[in-house]
Amino acid sequence: MNCVYNYKMKVTLIDVDSIKKCITAARTSHGSESDNMGPKDKKLIRSLIKWKHTSIFEHCSYTFKIEGVSRALLQELVRHRMASYTVRSTRYTLKDLTKDKDIKNANTPTGYKKIVERYCVVPELPDVALKKFYETTAQNLKHILLFLSKYKLPNDLIKYLLPESFKTELVMTLNARSFRNFLKLRTSKAALWEIRDLGHLMYKSIPKDHKILYKDLEIEKN
Repeated sequence: MNCVYNYKMKVTLIDVDSIKKCITAARTSHGSESDNMGPKDKKLIRSLIKWKHTSIFEHCSYTFKIEGVSRALLQELVRHRMASYTVRSTRYTLKDLTKDKDIKNANTPTGYKKIVERYCVVPELPDVALKKFYETTAQNLKHILLFLSKYKLPNDLIKYLLPESFKTELVMTLNARSFRNFLKLRTSKAALWEIRDLGHLMYKSIPKDHKILYKDLEIEKN
């Protein structure tokens, strides 16, 4: 497993196929022999990308564990349909909030900041707006705790109160062709900052010999 992270999120590559599967598929199609990822195989991969003959990349898949991302990011992530997702269930885990005494006792800017950063992804905002974000989000969490502890409502109803910034985690599996599409769209400067960070961490976590599959996307420059 290869784990990479920044101050907001963590990505762990928990499973990956050999790039040789792509070469075997390509050589089967072309009726030629591999040179074990030597110069000829690398040249073939570059040519297939240039010709947009990337279906052979579907034979290579990655499975990532992604932690510390928001529900807002999750909405954008699942638009990439050629992937499989298993997301942390709020039905089974939301009551974890009832064990946290800091939520109930948060009544100061420092207290608000502490609990919000524990449970939510914090966007980059001007200081005045950030202070209001902490206060508003903390009050939201306190109301959720009230619904959990006092009104005893089921989690399936309470989750309607969750802010978009609420943290979640998931396992995601996708093939290299779909990953190319994901990286092309989501490492762009036009993408949401959070999913852009995720794209870079996912790319950083893959094996070095796989980077040739994405060289044309110029991820490092972005």
